[in-house]
Amino acid sequence: MNHSVTASIACALLGLMISAQPSWAGGTRSIRVTTYQEFAEGQDQGVIITSTGDVQSGWSTTRLEMPQPGDDAVRVMAVGPDRSVFVGTGGESPSVHLYQGGKLRKLAKLPTSTWVSALAVRPTPNGTHVLAATVADGRIFDVAPDGKVELWAQVEAEHIWALVRDGQTTLVATAPGRLLAIDDRDCGSGRPTDAKTRSRTLFESPARHFLSLSKGDDGAFYVGTSDEAILYRIVLDKNGHASTRAIHDFAGNEVRSIVAHAGKIYVAVNDMQRGDTQVRGTKITVPAAGTAPGVKPTPPTTTTATPSTSPIEKKGKGALFRIDEAGRVEQLHAISDAFFNDIALDSDGSIFAAASTPGGRGRVFRALPDRTVMTALEFKESDVLSLSLHDGDRLVGTGSAAGIYQVVQKPPTGASYQSKVFDALAVARFGALRFLGDGVRVETRSGNVQKPDAAWSPWQPLSKLSRVVATGEQMGEIVSPSGRYLQSRFLFTEQGILRDFSVYYQPVNLRPRITEISIGEDPLSRLARGVKPSLIRPKSPLVKLRWKVENTDEDDLSYRVFIRRAQSGLSDQSGERIWLRLSGIDPIPRSELDFNTETVGDGLYEIKVTVSDERSNPGDLALSHELVSTPVLIDNRRPEWQDLRFDATSQVLAAKVSDSASLITELSLSIDGGDYQPLTARDGILDSPSEEVQHKVAKLLPGSHTLLLRATDAADNVATTQLVIQAK
Repeated sequence: MNHSVTASIACALLGLMISAQPSWAGGTRSIRVTTYQEFAEGQDQGVIITSTGDVQSGWSTTRLEMPQPGDDAVRVMAVGPDRSVFVGTGGESPSVHLYQGGKLRKLAKLPTSTWVSALAVRPTPNGTHVLAATVADGRIFDVAPDGKVELWAQVEAEHIWALVRDGQTTLVATAPGRLLAIDDRDCGSGRPTDAKTRSRTLFESPARHFLSLSKGDDGAFYVGTSDEAILYRIVLDKNGHASTRAIHDFAGNEVRSIVAHAGKIYVAVNDMQRGDTQVRGTKITVPAAGTAPGVKPTPPTTTTATPSTSPIEKKGKGALFRIDEAGRVEQLHAISDAFFNDIALDSDGSIFAAASTPGGRGRVFRALPDRTVMTALEFKESDVLSLSLHDGDRLVGTGSAAGIYQVVQKPPTGASYQSKVFDALAVARFGALRFLGDGVRVETRSGNVQKPDAAWSPWQPLSKLSRVVATGEQMGEIVSPSGRYLQSRFLFTEQGILRDFSVYYQPVNLRPRITEISIGEDPLSRLARGVKPSLIRPKSPLVKLRWKVENTDEDDLSYRVFIRRAQSGLSDQSGERIWLRLSGIDPIPRSELDFNTETVGDGLYEIKVTVSDERSNPGDLALSHELVSTPVLIDNRRPEWQDLRFDATSQVLAAKVSDSASLITELSLSIDGGDYQPLTARDGILDSPSEEVQHKVAKLLPGSHTLLLRATDAADNVATTQLVIQAK
């Protein structure tokens, strides 16, 4: 929710508000929620948030019961020929489950302590088998329809990240970055368990990982790397020889998932907080207005790291890209608080993307062919790891706590959108809520602690609901009690839609406060000094007065500035010293003032600044505050030289200099128009308004000489005097 609160007098809405009392000053304020970014900060349940700023009734989801306790994540899924879905998990007992006929059952437990990282369906005359790869040991298991498990292949790799079947050959993406081809005749039972399977290296690169692998409908294979986020296209000839070219070099550090269809390539790229993230290629940028927050590349680091085996531990940013037939790369969507795990293409050309939100709710995004983006699904689990979309059932696999959800493209019952908690910055009286939409019922609740708890008011519907004929909007009165925080909830019917809403409120008026006054350029504000003079800038009597103000409710403020002598001066009949106005008759809107110090005599003064929020509140409700400075010295008079003497015998120059108010800070001497040379006071320290000089002049040639003495006081006033002498 956008918290840039705009002060506005909403005349048409004031009739809906409870009559204002003196404690409810400050003017009517409002907050508006209308863009994707603003809506996305709330919490949706069964609704879709689009990049155009619409919230619509969404899809129904049903969580299936997992057949095996202890699974921590549904990491991969693969669709069989009969539209059944194989599911690979991780946890205490990494397993393969089978979804068939709307039900989920355990198919096999794998003899490994890691997790299933990839699946590939292998049809055989005896039924559909599935190949399951695991990380950390380079093994691929074959799982038969009856659940029998055998070691099918062992490759020389630290990790296996992806499997793709191509006829009787299996392509394997590994870490370190290699793409291997394994023929069925070299795999299966009867092999020694410690023997490496014969394989062909189709392509390898310096990449740490070949993290993603996909076969396009053009027959080519597409490989994505980590930690360099490069996308490659690999074509095999009839003899199995590979030709490879790089398609694109992305910013970020991993190409997580790839889909190639109908001449277009869809890519999920992440910029994870790990590894060598040199910024190259097409940047992950802030998308166009109306889409999600952007992603910026991370600064380069000096180490590399293996992708974490636990999505919960990772943090990153992600973006979706589309590459067309001409090679144009378009960013479809970007997320700054999450990263992508899997993408899938729907039959209508939409791309779905599963994302993890560390510490938040996992989401599935949908990007339409026209680049409209929406948050299609949101789950209580923070990690959405895998997708299975086809003409039959749609499944979503989650982590954090392993789960599989069935998704049905029809509005659910109980769909709702709950806004982010809105902070009025002070206790406020709530007025109207105005919204553009249909098929929604609006409720609000309020409280005085930021996180809603039992002390908050219950959800209450709007009262006096009506429609604004001119705009088609609806509005009603918020009946939630006064408080600092407010939250809105919109309950959707099957065809509900919400496009915009605004909340109007009137906060209790908070007193502005002057917290500090600074006078001129003296950091201690003891002396009214202006900008230090120079050869090209003479001393100016103008001194800048500045003050800091605390303005919690962001009212428009007015200031008045006064001055009086610190110890004596004009007094009223009661003997109270009178403040003289410096800022003129009218108040000033700025927190600074140029003060001409020549408008008052030299001496010790106090400066008083008052602040008022009268510009935002009626006169009898306005609040004010004042602050008086510490005494400050104003000194515009130059020092005076006295008793200049020169003893030709001893070559000693003697003089006195005094100032009426401030200390002498500098003494210097020029002989015959030469450069000024510093002098010291007779007592060795310049610490008084009156100083004596006794200086032995360097030996001079016989004849007349001109001595020019200069004294500067703390207020930068300069006095010079001249003495003509005769040297022997």
